[in-house]
Amino acid sequence: MDRTDLGEKLKDLRDLILEERRAAKALEVDEMLELTDQKETLLKDLLPMVDSIEMLSPEEKEMAEAVYSENLRNAYFFWTALNWVRDSVGFIREKISCESYGGSGSRANSPYTGALLSGKV
Repeated sequence: MDRTDLGEKLKDLRDLILEERRAAKALEVDEMLELTDQKETLLKDLLPMVDSIEMLSPEEKEMAEAVYSENLRNAYFFWTALNWVRDSVGFIREKISCESYGGSGSRANSPYTGALLSGKV
């Protein structure tokens, strides 16, 4: 195994992770998906190169820790963004739910049925 190649691949992986986060922040979904594919390919190339963390040089361990840290930051970013989207969708659904009245005259909120999206009013 070429040790220089391993170090370069780790640097490339770190750079891809940073680019993936930049694309996600800019909402460039197509670029983000392409970067994710590149990251998966690079990870597949890296797996056979390392049997254990003990075989890494100090520089490689440092780069592997940087990769781990940046990937963890992305995971937290994506998780937070997903929760924000879920909260926003819930808020919108609540605001567009139809108010109706039951037979006793009490108010009944019916769930959103998608009438606007289906074209039916």
